[in-house]
Amino acid sequence: MRRGAEAIFCSIPARIGLLGNPSDGYNGQCISSLARNWRARCILTPHENRWDFSITIICGGETMEYKSLADLAENQPDLSEDGISRLVLGALIHFQEDCVASGLAIEASGFKLELDTDIPRQVGLAGSSAAITAVIRSLLTHHGLGTALPPHAVADMVLKVETDRLNIHGGLQDRLPQAYNRMLHMDFREELMVGRGWGAYSHMDESLLPKMWLAHGEKGEESGKVHADLPGRWAEQDPVMVRVINELAWCAHRGKEALVSGDMVALSNEINRNFDLRTELFGEETLGVNLEMVRLARSLGSCAKQPGSGGAIIGLIPDDEFMERAAPAFAEHGWELVSLEMS
Repeated sequence: MRRGAEAIFCSIPARIGLLGNPSDGYNGQCISSLARNWRARCILTPHENRWDFSITIICGGETMEYKSLADLAENQPDLSEDGISRLVLGALIHFQEDCVASGLAIEASGFKLELDTDIPRQVGLAGSSAAITAVIRSLLTHHGLGTALPPHAVADMVLKVETDRLNIHGGLQDRLPQAYNRMLHMDFREELMVGRGWGAYSHMDESLLPKMWLAHGEKGEESGKVHADLPGRWAEQDPVMVRVINELAWCAHRGKEALVSGDMVALSNEINRNFDLRTELFGEETLGVNLEMVRLARSLGSCAKQPGSGGAIIGLIPDDEFMERAAPAFAEHGWELVSLEMS
């Protein structure tokens, strides 16, 4: 991200859930990194006239205009319709209201905000989080608050936009690597989350990662729908869920050790274990085509799991010929195979 004389540019990559998901919402552990193949990009251009408080929003093929940011917050549009514009509007409204509620002084100023993204939608790459993070980061920089909030607080603001404004429900880890712009090991144990409101987040060197691939379909199912019954099961301390969540957290713990030691066999085993536990948690019917694609990847010699809750899977590239032999196999199912850019 940079602030020039005329415009503020912010680019946020997609997120890859490597291990531990979905234990992050239930006091577990996760490792997540960034896939720089895809990004959400925001350009915020301040008006030359400092007394022009109007805002123009360009995204998703739409152009929207408001008298001011405060006017947008006071006359809120319908945010229930699916699409990228509601992500931008929800972020703008929340930013304005949160600053007012917290007593954070922001000077009224107008701007044009443009957002575009090439992150595949609803395939588990935290595309919504990336778009909202790009908008929030741009607004913070525009108002001279670029370093006022630590990364975990930025991630929390993005989470509140998704859950409180847009009714998008997912795990806690989605937006954290995007806010830190790093691969992270994240520990969400209860004493931290209750005691201070955020977990223990440690940077991991992306150079530890082996070569990885991702395959995805056109569009999966919104993560909130996939996770819908988990909070109730957790509240009731469903024994299967409690056991699976604990074992998923251990997948992340052992995966961190495997990465640090360079043991790719152990890492592959944890990736497979993660998906098998996920299958036990959600059931084969819920996983649908993802289960079929994981089985395909494993038959081709790779480990495989989902990076989130949508229609995509990831794995380690086991040999030099894998991409060549796997691409047509996935293409037969309408899925695209790509090599991940993670450093």
